[in-house]
Amino acid sequence: MGRRVAREQVASAPAARRVRSLALLAGVVLASSAVGWAGWNTWRSARTARAVAALRPVADEVAPEHVERRAALEVADRLLRDFPTAPEALYVRARILLRHGYGDEAVASLRAALAVEPGLAQAYELLAIEAMARGDHAAAVPLVERAIELDPESASGGLLLGESLNNLGRPHEAVTVLERFIAAHPRVAAAYIQLGQARGALQEPARAKEAHLAALGIEPDNGPATFGVAQACERLGARDLADHYRQRHLDLVAAQRRVGQRRIREGAAAGEAGGALAAACDLASRVYAANDRPAEAARLRARGGGARGGGRRAPHPPGGGGGGGGGDRGGGGAAAASLVLAASPPPPPPRPPGGRRGGRPAPPAPGGGASEPAPSAGSRR
Repeated sequence: MGRRVAREQVASAPAARRVRSLALLAGVVLASSAVGWAGWNTWRSARTARAVAALRPVADEVAPEHVERRAALEVADRLLRDFPTAPEALYVRARILLRHGYGDEAVASLRAALAVEPGLAQAYELLAIEAMARGDHAAAVPLVERAIELDPESASGGLLLGESLNNLGRPHEAVTVLERFIAAHPRVAAAYIQLGQARGALQEPARAKEAHLAALGIEPDNGPATFGVAQACERLGARDLADHYRQRHLDLVAAQRRVGQRRIREGAAAGEAGGALAAACDLASRVYAANDRPAEAARLRARGGGARGGGRRAPHPPGGGGGGGGGDRGGGGAAAASLVLAASPPPPPPRPPGGRRGGRPAPPAPGGGASEPAPSAGSRR
């Protein structure tokens, strides 16, 4: 009996050692994971701190006599001061800066937003718009592709991507992207114009004409679409029809010029400056509302309403809208960009586990207390 117990003890000894070894290994792995996660968080925090530290106020650079412009940039500076690590505030700040010509600082603000929240699809879209404005469509394409990857339901990513592919001389890919976009958004004239340009580059004048006519069905006074129909008719041998649309395009350009001259005579620049301040206040108010600061949000909305009412709204020139100005033959990078910026309010603040971020109270549901709800674009994965 005693010998049997001894044999069992001996047989069980290796198993016990294995259990102890596995337990020790598990402890090492868990400790390593904890150290690695802490190291990752430390690195990310340091990167975010560097990105935010590189940002600078800009309003003091504007001459005091430019009251409205300086006031809009002061709103941007205030966002940086009050929410230096909030991605939605950094994004809105970039929107304001781009509108007032501070492209480099806007890019820095967007990079800082992405350092805090790498899944912010709208930041990638805005970086792509800035790249397109510089004519760097090769840089814009991967930025838009990343935005679409993060937010497949984006209402603007497909249009931006199609336009960039067109400008890179990749019409086959542009057609695929634009047709998919049009299937989801059939009332965007700029998309049909870009599709018509792609079809023209593929030597398909009949289909190019069809696309440009579709754009005119949405915006009858669209200059680039009118010019596109004229070009397609010329290639199809329909000279009389081409002459008709070419003259129509010239008439639109002349009308646009008259409107522009009248705007200058009537001091439309002041009204547009007031509109820029109103837009800055409106966007910023949503950030404050979403971060449980309703009093500041209300003050900004009231200030924006006053700025909007203080100047006359500049008339919209013929040939404008989704396809660009009547004198712009191609629709340009501003076509998609204007649609994106007009339709995309700030993204909602991210909600980390535990309901707090950076020591601030957890924000309410997107759009809480704001004048408009936050969009679904910019989803985080």
